[in-house]
Amino acid sequence: MKRKITMLLAVLCLLVSMPIASYAATPNAPMAQSRASGGMQPYFINASNISAGLIIDGNIAYCNGDVTAKKKCSVSIVMRLQRKEGNSWHTVSSWITSSNTGYKTITRSFTLTTRGSYRTYCLFDVAGEELDCASVTKTY
Repeated sequence: MKRKITMLLAVLCLLVSMPIASYAATPNAPMAQSRASGGMQPYFINASNISAGLIIDGNIAYCNGDVTAKKKCSVSIVMRLQRKEGNSWHTVSSWITSSNTGYKTITRSFTLTTRGSYRTYCLFDVAGEELDCASVTKTY
């Protein structure tokens, strides 16, 4: 009986001490809408930070997108202002910008004419690594 308990404790110690594998998010995995919340963020290969934001003031939508690479490289942003229609998002306006400095910010405004729920959705390319991010949804 003592031998069985000793063997059981030995197996239990081995199981507890085994490393637990963790997996980083893939570039196309859904991302947290707010990166400033201090929560877990996915691992990026070339990028160190991405973000998308939206402020609606009156009938003006102020959209922004930001990307920072881990080193100097080519970066590009495709930023879209989208309105929710049913269960899907439709692009109202879009802008494109790029840089070879390893970082880029884009800020644009758009006059809203239709009431609804809006978001800024950004597609980032950081030295070939494709990422996406959406802002928090705002209502006009």
